[in-house]
Amino acid sequence: MLFCALVFFLSGCKKGDVQTESPAEPINSTLPVTTILLPITAPVAVGVNGYYISMPSNYDQTTEKYPLLIYIPGAGQFGNGSFDLPLLLKAGPAELADEKRFPGAFSVNGETFSLLVFTPQFNGAPGISVINDCIEFVKNTYRVDSSRIYLSGLSMGSVAACDLAGVLPGKLAAIVPMAGVSYDYESTNKCRQIAESNLPVWAFHSEDDPQINVTMAKAFTSKINSFRPDIPAKLTVWPNGGHDAWTRAIEPMYKENGMNIYEWMLQYHR
Repeated sequence: MLFCALVFFLSGCKKGDVQTESPAEPINSTLPVTTILLPITAPVAVGVNGYYISMPSNYDQTTEKYPLLIYIPGAGQFGNGSFDLPLLLKAGPAELADEKRFPGAFSVNGETFSLLVFTPQFNGAPGISVINDCIEFVKNTYRVDSSRIYLSGLSMGSVAACDLAGVLPGKLAAIVPMAGVSYDYESTNKCRQIAESNLPVWAFHSEDDPQINVTMAKAFTSKINSFRPDIPAKLTVWPNGGHDAWTRAIEPMYKENGMNIYEWMLQYHR
């Protein structure tokens, strides 16, 4: 799979509810697992002609299906999917993987998980159908555990992640919005659907964000919680940072209640 990808580039809950007790399949390698980052130029969906995929270094030595994190970049990372691809390395988990700082495995509740992380490059603001097509593309291209699909993003990408979660919450196991939420949360049923599907939400925002006011994130998470989900939506507000609420949030070393965002997400599955 890795060789082919490089060649191509160069050429206890009710159904639908989030659960927290699924055993992980063991990572069958005696070597330390690291993360490999691959740039791929290939058609994915309308307006998406390239992406980065990071995967565990022993991916080709296993037959396992892996949890998937789809990270939706911001408008500053729009591009054509080929020579523009390196723009995706300026922020998000792809940047960590490029700097060899993204862990190859995570320990959660005594179990070990490795993540597939998919970062698509859009040529404009994506709609819900395009993001859904990206999810289906990854499921059809890589070995994905469909019960553990997580969605995150920054700025515009965070807004898009919340929009999809509000329409197709049962497709996801958790979301982590960063510096953006749905603009139409007050006039739609998105918050109710997120709450009623018990989709875990951990949002991040800066108090001094000049582009998307922090009151949006506070109101969004509060409205979700007004419907009394089994897993209350949580919000971390940085006292400063401007519109950048993601750089600190994606760091594996940043933890709340003993968990970084990746460990927090991996608690949950459908």
